[in-house]
Amino acid sequence: MRIVAFISAILLLFSQSGSQALPRFSPPVKGVIELTGTFGELRPNHFHAGLDIRGAVGTPVYAIADGFVRRIFINSGGYGQALYLEHTNGYTSVYGHLDRFRDDITAFIRERQYAQESFFIDDSLSAHVFPVKEGDLVAFIGERGFVSGPHLHFEIRHTATDRLLNPLNYGIKVADSKRPTIRGIRLYELDERGRTLRGKDMAVKAAGGNRYVSAVDTLWVEHPTFALAIKAYDQQDARPNLNGIYSLKMWRDDSLRYAYRMDDFSGEQTRYLNAHLDYTEQRKRNSWQQRAYCMPGNTLDIYETDAQAGRMTLPPGGVARIRFRIADHPGNATVLDLVVKRKAGAAPMQSPVYTYYLPYDEESIIDNDAMKAHFKAGTLYEDLYLDYDLLPEQSSGVYSPVHRLHEAATPLHHYYDLQIRPKNIPDTLRSKAIIAHCEDGHDPVSYGGEWMQDGRLRSPVRVFGNFSIMVDQTPPTIRPERWTRDMRNQRGFSFRISDDFPTAGEANALRYRAEVDGRWILMEYDARSGRIYHTFDGRIPPGEHQFELRVKDDRGNEAVFKDSFLSA
Repeated sequence: MRIVAFISAILLLFSQSGSQALPRFSPPVKGVIELTGTFGELRPNHFHAGLDIRGAVGTPVYAIADGFVRRIFINSGGYGQALYLEHTNGYTSVYGHLDRFRDDITAFIRERQYAQESFFIDDSLSAHVFPVKEGDLVAFIGERGFVSGPHLHFEIRHTATDRLLNPLNYGIKVADSKRPTIRGIRLYELDERGRTLRGKDMAVKAAGGNRYVSAVDTLWVEHPTFALAIKAYDQQDARPNLNGIYSLKMWRDDSLRYAYRMDDFSGEQTRYLNAHLDYTEQRKRNSWQQRAYCMPGNTLDIYETDAQAGRMTLPPGGVARIRFRIADHPGNATVLDLVVKRKAGAAPMQSPVYTYYLPYDEESIIDNDAMKAHFKAGTLYEDLYLDYDLLPEQSSGVYSPVHRLHEAATPLHHYYDLQIRPKNIPDTLRSKAIIAHCEDGHDPVSYGGEWMQDGRLRSPVRVFGNFSIMVDQTPPTIRPERWTRDMRNQRGFSFRISDDFPTAGEANALRYRAEVDGRWILMEYDARSGRIYHTFDGRIPPGEHQFELRVKDDRGNEAVFKDSFLSA
């Protein structure tokens, strides 16, 4: 057996579920804790970093231990408004999607926002600014940032390493007597380097008690190497949500071949989620299959595997008896038994249709003058036989051929450098040029771009698909939502802002500035809804005022709204 090493030996202490060496923290909310999300569960492009605790907007949030407010973070997406508390015992707690902070913290933030003339805050504080005791009120539950409903996103981290830790190992109690459920499996046949040749979904059925079996007696493979994935969920007693599982083990003929527990992981490694699951199935069919083997380029350090990293081989006519055990944190477990057999006849290896071969563990450069793509080693999780086409584009506003780089359902771990040569673009439009990505049936997404000396437009991208050069000359849209000439009886005003070209990877691609009588005012921004708003707080005196809002996109296109209003 080999165990993929954790970052340092001391971190092994933190991954021992239930160990007496681990501290116990007070809960961040009062009363019964109900979860809508568990630690390590599968999310788009990342593992969930904490617990999502159900609660109404305005529910108080408390410090889980003595310490101080180390960081205040305010953004329009992500966690929205978040607090980071550093504790005296070597841990940090994080509280996200907050509606508001306690009054003294709020007053401090407002002064910082007006001093910096920015809604966005990322401040690190010393221990004397906001010390806290265990049980002190620090904030209130909200639904800011990218959320689907009000809740508290709660994390515990190891301060020295910033490694993310499962709060259920640290005294946070949740009622859970339900066993995980298994919804299906997926059988893969692989080549000698671990690349997927094909995959097939297979049904399972309940066999009584906590046991499942495959719906057919035998799963057949043709090639020597195979692997498996499993679709499984867990639920807590009080909520119907389908949450992530805590642990998985897979045996072949009573020999443990692959296992993991969601006790901790490094935030820097969270994108390996796209190798942990079947990314293609998730993108195309919203099917969340967890691989029970490591893809060749997956270096996430939570696994215990054999020398083949969970991949298995069979001779012609050979048989493998497989058992899975899926468990939740309290230990409720479900097992699945199945049999895999290889056909006696040798399966011929089919030659893939491709334009370029990209080994996952080597640097690769594609350059045909019209397009250049540079992939560093480790960008892919397995070898890729990349399919490429250069397609003419007749559409108005497109200033290059369309470069079809494989398909968007193939995952990438790192960004690669993409450069495209334009065709017939006027000099007057060069500053508005963007590298645009367009999936079939979707609107184009801008990756921006900068011009290179050789005349190509360059941008880092993290997806395959269709790329071309387009131009963005359209200013953003400003739409008044709550706005009237007489606002003497209003609590504030708001607008909706949007852009015709969404910008990949940037929740805050639109930049804005609001002024009253020529002086900056705070307008808070919710990127999820595109809403910016100001709440009257006494800074605007009574009388008539001139308001101006400017919104600019990443190509410099600007929209302006001006009007006067009366305030009390």
